[in-house]
Amino acid sequence: MSDNLVDEIKAAELSVALKIKEAKAEAAHKLNEAISSSENKIKEARQAAVRDFRAKIASSEKEAEAKAVELVSKGEAAAKTFFDSNLGKISDAAKAIAEEVMIRYASS
Repeated sequence: MSDNLVDEIKAAELSVALKIKEAKAEAAHKLNEAISSSENKIKEARQAAVRDFRAKIASSEKEAEAKAVELVSKGEAAAKTFFDSNLGKISDAAKAIAEEVMIRYASS
């Protein structure tokens, strides 16, 4: 009976050792899958952040361009208004200068 009991214990030890080996292999496989999955999620998150950043930059550039066009348009309108309002003064000043020159050099 003792030989049979020893054989059963040895068989049980081998079975347990095999199950432990299989469990370790399965755990290592699941760990590698989890690491790979987390690395992929990190990569995807970084890519999404870069896409979001680029989209925000493009949007900001469009807004800045529209604002610049608006400011230039307002500046041009203000310059034209200033020019038109002072055009009469320029011709009056030019006329006065021309008369002064004629008076000075006509008598010489």
